[in-house]
Amino acid sequence: MSLNVVLDRFGEIIEGNHYRGFCHISRDTEEDGFFVMVYRQADPQSDVLLSEWFPSMQAVNHFVRDQSWVVYWQDQHRPL
Repeated sequence: MSLNVVLDRFGEIIEGNHYRGFCHISRDTEEDGFFVMVYRQADPQSDVLLSEWFPSMQAVNHFVRDQSWVVYWQDQHRPL
């Protein structure tokens, strides 16, 4: 696993078990958790390949580890 989480940025999944596309992780302020979304393109209007909610960052990390994801995060100056 190679994931240093960067919230609210797209990260291209360049290695992993099941998904290729662009990962986006955001905080769910209403339910105190995190959303993990995988889009086909680095665009929130593109096809959603995966949508999961997790109660903690530890749960996100376990999921990512199980997927063997390597994510390349976009430049910090290009927000969603």
